Amino acid sequence: MASKLVLTLIVVVLVSLFASSFSYSSTITKSPYSSSSLPSSQKSRGGIAVYWGQNNGDGSLIETCDSNLYEIVLLAFLVQFGGNRQVKWNFAGHCGTQWHPCTELQPEIEYCQSKGIKVLLSLGGAYVAAYEYGLSSPQDAKNVAKYLYDNFLSGGYGPLGSVTLDGIDFDIEHTDFYWDNLAKELDTLRQPPNKRYYYLSAAPQCPTTPIPHLDKAIKTGLFDYVFVQFYNNPNSCSYSTLTGTKPVLDSWDKWTSLLPSNNTLFLGLPARPEAAPNGGYIPPEVVKSDVLPHIKKASNYGGVMIWNRYHDVEADFSRKILPDVPKPATNALVQSVSDAIFECVSAALNLN
Repeated sequence: MASKLVLTLIVVVLVSLFASSFSYSSTITKSPYSSSSLPSSQKSRGGIAVYWGQNNGDGSLIETCDSNLYEIVLLAFLVQFGGNRQVKWNFAGHCGTQWHPCTELQPEIEYCQSKGIKVLLSLGGAYVAAYEYGLSSPQDAKNVAKYLYDNFLSGGYGPLGSVTLDGIDFDIEHTDFYWDNLAKELDTLRQPPNKRYYYLSAAPQCPTTPIPHLDKAIKTGLFDYVFVQFYNNPNSCSYSTLTGTKPVLDSWDKWTSLLPSNNTLFLGLPARPEAAPNGGYIPPEVVKSDVLPHIKKASNYGGVMIWNRYHDVEADFSRKILPDVPKPATNALVQSVSDAIFECVSAALNLN
């Protein structure tokens, strides 16, 4: 116990010296590694992720990425897959029709990536009778993982052209089975000898006991980003004018303790009331005054997820909150240095 106390004091002193002597500037030193080779938590003080593709009012991907609002764009959705079903996607008229190729999106995706914006493909979405998705066995999960890798992650020719997307998102709102297997299979495919790391993300509903549909998958700890949907959950973990922000903040705190430190946590919000028929819309001024100051204290805070681009265009929600989304540069850097020093000194003294 005494040695650990000494270690803590050493860390505090070193961090204090670093913080007081370091001169901050607006110049950011870029890592020699590509954005797809580093864990998500190493690269952002907090940003905005948005779902695109569910209304023609989204605008094009190029317009979306030129808005300079988003760090992550999620293509919504791959709506049918698994169980030997014909794979189908629905981007609301942006390209093709249902399962016809959307190769015209390739240059738009590559344009967004050239700006440093990550583009992920989202699986699932709200369950509707016209489509069916789900996994029937561990082998089915393996087959789906290979399909996703070959068609969207490897640079091989697929429904979106010869794209190399930045990852796969699980927006699963139907069935509870084998999603953990799919996450494990996709994780295996991003390990050496493959040269390129891609991201896994999930968009669970905000209840935690259990997590709807994705409980076992989330507990694998394999998701770089977790976009928790704090809406459409009345009387549970969504905002209302009667309960205020307390249900949201209480649930957020549960999520921060539930996830491992390398799972970056985002607060999922609707861009306007029409985006969440069952409630949970929080006015931007309340997000800025009551929500962001609390959630930015979390060490694995990643930012805000917005549902969705069309509603964001209509309400300009992201632009209203964006200045308040990132953590202060000094706080983020000092925390990062503190963690690094603690790990190094702990290893040297063999106290872990």
